[in-house]
Amino acid sequence: MANRNYINAVARTLKVLEAFNRQPSASLTELATRTGLVKSAVFRILYTLGQLGYVDKTAGGRYSLSARWGHMASDARPPRNLIRLASPLMATLLSRFQETVNLGVLDGGEVLYIHVLESPHAFRLAAHAGMRSPLHSTALGKCLLSRRPLEEVSAMLKARPIRRLTARTIRDRAVFLRELARVRSHGFALDNGEDSIGARCVAAPILNNADEVIAAISISGPASRVRPERDREMAKAVMDACRQISTTLSYTSAAGPAPAPRGR
Repeated sequence: MANRNYINAVARTLKVLEAFNRQPSASLTELATRTGLVKSAVFRILYTLGQLGYVDKTAGGRYSLSARWGHMASDARPPRNLIRLASPLMATLLSRFQETVNLGVLDGGEVLYIHVLESPHAFRLAAHAGMRSPLHSTALGKCLLSRRPLEEVSAMLKARPIRRLTARTIRDRAVFLRELARVRSHGFALDNGEDSIGARCVAAPILNNADEVIAAISISGPASRVRPERDREMAKAVMDACRQISTTLSYTSAAGPAPAPRGR
């Protein structure tokens, strides 16, 4: 007698996901062979997972699991109280520099903005919670990737085209990996007109108690105001804020709820 609680569609989906254990990417034909399922069924499963952000498809037609799986399973996922902890420090940065302050996390191979405080200037970089941006062209993205394993970063870069957004966009993978090494070394990242013409950003990572990047904060604005000579000042302020959040998160993780940090 058939078990009414057993869902065949779920079983087939898990079979397809398990087929990726043998190698990080595969074609539709390879997956159909490994699972013993017909191609049309495998295609529908991959299409659905792709629409939900769990599977990436390259221009060459190969499939791979997106970073969302590792994000879900890892301790590097952002805690629920992150926005509450970050908000007062972001407000301090906004008050000091009068430029837009963004809090972003890694989601589905992109930067997902989860909290934004906009600059009071009429001419500003507009952003809002829920907005998404590429990883390779943003200061937030560089921070979010800066401590990820090399093979994971390479897989992300292969899964999504490295589009040229401006003349300054880094498209060479080797150059980009060197840029991530610089971010790790210096503790902050820059977007020097790489994502939008005439815009600059300074960002720093937020770490958990395992030294994994769970989020990042950036200050963004027109290049006429976020000038290179202000990079050091802005970077220090953002790093100090992120360090304070990281410390509070580590304390919260080890000892339970902690009060939100106060802006300085």
